[in-house]
Amino acid sequence: MKLRDEDVCERLEILLGIVGEDKFLEISRMYGGTNIYIPKYSSYLRLIRNREILRKYNGVNILNLANEYGLSITHIKRILEG
Repeated sequence: MKLRDEDVCERLEILLGIVGEDKFLEISRMYGGTNIYIPKYSSYLRLIRNREILRKYNGVNILNLANEYGLSITHIKRILEG
């Protein structure tokens, strides 16, 4: 099956270009006609960063973590408190 340019609305052309036709059609099959929310890229980066901070925390290195990640000590403590 081959999609033509006129088959896809302008907003979805970018998604088609990123995932390719096969994956695009699979997404359409699974989610077509529904609304889905895709979190911002920065949200995923923040989740990854926070997980790294939790992994690196050794009980006494809050200041080092704050400096490494450019965050305040208070922010690091909030992340550690979960």
